[in-house]
Amino acid sequence: MAASGILIGDKLYSSIALTLENCLISDEKLSLTASITDGLDREVETDLRIVGCELIQAAGILLKLPQVAMATGQVLFQRFFYSKSFVKHPMEILSMACVHLASKIEEDPRRIRDVINVFHHLRKLREKKPPVPLLLDQSYVNLKNQVIKAERRVLKELGFCVHVKHPHKIIVMYLQVLECERNRPLVQTAWNYMNDSLRTDVFVRYHPETIACACIYLSARALEVGEHLLFLANVDHSRICFCRCSIC
Repeated sequence: MAASGILIGDKLYSSIALTLENCLISDEKLSLTASITDGLDREVETDLRIVGCELIQAAGILLKLPQVAMATGQVLFQRFFYSKSFVKHPMEILSMACVHLASKIEEDPRRIRDVINVFHHLRKLREKKPPVPLLLDQSYVNLKNQVIKAERRVLKELGFCVHVKHPHKIIVMYLQVLECERNRPLVQTAWNYMNDSLRTDVFVRYHPETIACACIYLSARALEVGEHLLFLANVDHSRICFCRCSIC
């Protein structure tokens, strides 16, 4: 987000404000994405987002990444494709780039070769073919270069603002305040809702506190714990209602 300029010597440079507010996308941009502008059907775009996020999650599990890294990769993937089009940027390549980038952001890096091998393995499984080792030929070198370029493209498009504040710890904190942290089914169900919501646009539409409240509300309702869990924090309760509808 451009702010007033900074004068260094005799030159005026534009300044950049990096805040979590930058990560929330306006309703106008959410409704008219670059992919739709390029003629892609909305349902097809939604399916591509879901498949891309599921690939990131599956790859993260095989790479033994922590859940927070997999969540970061999916949020970066969603943010990128609200600025760029699926028509012009291959979904699978960007998924690989987001996994590799997220592993470094969360300080648990994986080699790019391992990332490519895992995605190759997942592709063979989807095609119901026996997994075979990926040959280190020119095709592999070309693919590796594409992933590296895609990672740089993600960083450039997001303005290097790649910090993601996840609701994981917020969910636990709120449940501790409510003295419900010992209710393991409630905690696990809230986490499940939160992880499933990564396939939707809630992480680019709402603050993490709102998402945490919505996940706790949904889990409390499913387990019949009590709707009083909705009133947790100083957040807009109307936004919680919209958020939980998006998750469901």
